[in-house]
Amino acid sequence: MATIIEALLAAIDHHQSGRLAEAATLYGRILEADPEQPDAAQFLGVLHAQTGRPADGVRLLRRALALRPDSASGQSNLAGALQTMGDAAGAEAGYARALRLDPLLADAHASRAGALRDLNRVPEAARSAQRALALLPASADALVNLAETALAERRAGEAERLAGRAAALAPGSPAAQMMLGSSCAAQKRWDAAEAAYRAALDLAPGYGAAWGNLGSLLAGQGRFDEALEAFAMAEGRGFSGPSLWSARGGALLAMARPVEALADFDRVLEARPGDAGMRWNRGFARLLAGDYDGGWPEFDWRRHDSRAEPPWRRFAQPTWTGGDIAGRTILLYAEQGLGDTLQFARYVPLVAERGARVILEVQRPLINALSDLPGVERLVARGDPLPDFDLECPLMSLPRAFGTRLGEVPTAVPYLQPDPQRAAAWSERLADGPGLRVGLVWAGNPRFPGDALRSPRLAGLRPVLDVPGVRFFGLQMGPGREDLEGMAMPPSFMDLGPEIADFADTAAIMANLDLVISSCTGPAHLAGALGVPVWVVLPLSPDWRWLLGREDSPWYPTARLFRQTRVGDWAEVAGRVADALRAMSLASPLPTSPFRISG
Repeated sequence: MATIIEALLAAIDHHQSGRLAEAATLYGRILEADPEQPDAAQFLGVLHAQTGRPADGVRLLRRALALRPDSASGQSNLAGALQTMGDAAGAEAGYARALRLDPLLADAHASRAGALRDLNRVPEAARSAQRALALLPASADALVNLAETALAERRAGEAERLAGRAAALAPGSPAAQMMLGSSCAAQKRWDAAEAAYRAALDLAPGYGAAWGNLGSLLAGQGRFDEALEAFAMAEGRGFSGPSLWSARGGALLAMARPVEALADFDRVLEARPGDAGMRWNRGFARLLAGDYDGGWPEFDWRRHDSRAEPPWRRFAQPTWTGGDIAGRTILLYAEQGLGDTLQFARYVPLVAERGARVILEVQRPLINALSDLPGVERLVARGDPLPDFDLECPLMSLPRAFGTRLGEVPTAVPYLQPDPQRAAAWSERLADGPGLRVGLVWAGNPRFPGDALRSPRLAGLRPVLDVPGVRFFGLQMGPGREDLEGMAMPPSFMDLGPEIADFADTAAIMANLDLVISSCTGPAHLAGALGVPVWVVLPLSPDWRWLLGREDSPWYPTARLFRQTRVGDWAEVAGRVADALRAMSLASPLPTSPFRISG
């Protein structure tokens, strides 16, 4: 065998050239020959940390430091391995020790910035990154680190500029391309981000983190099969951990594979048991799979997610969880979308039946639609002053408080009623003409993260409008109305959107319809709450409330569900809806009845 020094130099060359297996073999042989060779122990520890074995890396790096305790680079490398394991506090302390030994160690300043970001000490991270750049002004690595800090501070444009400088200084730097991709992704410039990630992988095909980021990007674009391939490439190249498991779990969930998603979410929570957002995700997956017993407690973790935008509300009063409430005043309040409020308003009368005085706070567009909801002592629009109350509970936590199981959902409909005067006025407005009266809604709130997947848009449902013997009424309000521009519409279609003032108008119109066809958005829930027949068109993996593999809904007895069989394929869904509507039209030759008021 060559001398230990020769072997060490050869191992380092393999390591720096990306021949990691050869490097690991040589480092191992050196340590067999000389167990106290500190450089071999240190560099093999670094290699283990780089290839998905950070615990082994930490063990070897501690061994190297025991042999050479005053090594600043050794302290920095140990900190890097701890950072890979998710121990940001241990990593930051390690970098600080390295810098006490060598205050001019630029790499330690740069890496410490990353640990400080992980600890949410962003201003300190920025100073550390700036110090690294001051020490090495032409350092691409320092620029990349400063770009990461800018991105953490939500200055994506600045991050892109810094990453671009790094890429210009070091055209062969995969880290610079990776950072460029992340900064473009933060600005929703998906094509540029994908190109940068792929450029990083052209430079370093074994760059596991770049494969992971590419997978997340592809998943966000609905390219889930490609995303799973990218995640597999990442793991195969030693990149794993909570960020990858979380992203892959999200992709699996979007592919209607909640059980597999749960396995990834469980792994994340083993590493980060206090991650409220991940517990919320796990609750979503369990509810989608029909596990209401396990899902509701996890779903309630959403209220502890510090990353939520906007932040969850906090009250001094305790949250009601199902105990005795007789004689007490409770605030029930909307927290998410309009559809969520309409769906869970069914629980309000049940709370009142327990002897509570109910204050209901909802979004302003729903005030008139919910004005006659039974059990409400006072209805308040969000943003208006609240009266005194003893307890609080968000509407979406009421199923947990009532212990709702899948077969025990309160399904008494209608639990909402249209305003009789408005309904009568719309009855006259819609009376003329034979055939079925069908309302149409094709888009939800574009600010909802999954709206691009759940909303077919008008083009996706346009074939339905060619069914003969049907009068169609457009109920779309707000975003989505732009789809009408330039779209050739049949004479059987009437756009009512400009005449709709609020959800109370929509309810009055629906009371005069035979059917509503809607995407997963507020009007679908309104129709269900009114007891109006509603056909809901759904993406392959819908919101948890629609479950999987069934055409009916446990929440709305009058609902029929039409699901995608492939991600993004609305044409096939529209074909099935058109066939069903054609059959319904042929079976209903007589004029339809006037508006319905129950009670």
